[in-house]
Amino acid sequence: MDWTNPFHMPGRWLKGNLHTHTTRSDGELDVDERIAAYHDAGYDFIALTDHHVVSNDAAKSMSDFLVIDGVEWEADGPEPGEMYHVLGLNVPPGLPIANPASLDEIKRALTEAGALMVLAHPYWSGNTVERVVNAVDGMFALEVFNATCLGIGKGTSRVHWDDALDWGARVCGIAVDDAHGTEHDVFKGWVMVRAASLEAAAVLDALRAGAFYSTTGPRIEDVVVDDGRIRVRCSPAVSIAFVAQRYRGRRVVPEKGKRLLDARYELRGDERYVRIEVTDARGGTAWTNPMYFY
Repeated sequence: MDWTNPFHMPGRWLKGNLHTHTTRSDGELDVDERIAAYHDAGYDFIALTDHHVVSNDAAKSMSDFLVIDGVEWEADGPEPGEMYHVLGLNVPPGLPIANPASLDEIKRALTEAGALMVLAHPYWSGNTVERVVNAVDGMFALEVFNATCLGIGKGTSRVHWDDALDWGARVCGIAVDDAHGTEHDVFKGWVMVRAASLEAAAVLDALRAGAFYSTTGPRIEDVVVDDGRIRVRCSPAVSIAFVAQRYRGRRVVPEKGKRLLDARYELRGDERYVRIEVTDARGGTAWTNPMYFY
């Protein structure tokens, strides 16, 4: 099995938002106000990802809060009206941003700059599975949840993620705010990263390795894979789904009036991947990254 299990790693859990806008593009708060808002809300880090503007704010990090420089870069698709939005994390200030640019040009520039890449809101962008599979090549993640996209009813991209995984892509899923405002799209979705320290290198290495889970509320406490089964412990849940390709997998629900704190899944032996979704009574969801079995 090929999977980084963050629940059995040394270090500590760090809460972060990886998609954040300020008045440098189309956000309602300036940089200092946005940093203060997430710091005061109990987050450990954010990435500043304004449209076509590379952040130069890592120096604003504090002893208990990390600021990651980033950008959101938009690309035209191969057909008229198609588009991709790509997040670059750990982008060096001064990186030239071409607009318009092709997806390949964006990926090449970010790769050469040593940045991590994310495919943003594929459902909102109208990316089909073929497009997603090609787009995420070289990216560490796509957005499985985006709070701002809830505004048009397209906040989750679960199907895009599973289709890409089924087609052979190896890509993590992240939950983000895509914060523009101050109420409807803040503090809604985040990543819980298992890192050795609150330093940029440690957090970025953990993200690159997939040592995190994503959530809009529920906690995942532990995942164990052994003897042909997967076991998970979590905060009280109304369902726990073990999601695999096509018709494989299993969804566990509790007895009426009760909540789940754990569940297990017996592997069939032909799963290409399994990921776990935990849903609570408020409708919040937590996602593990995929465990690969090929």
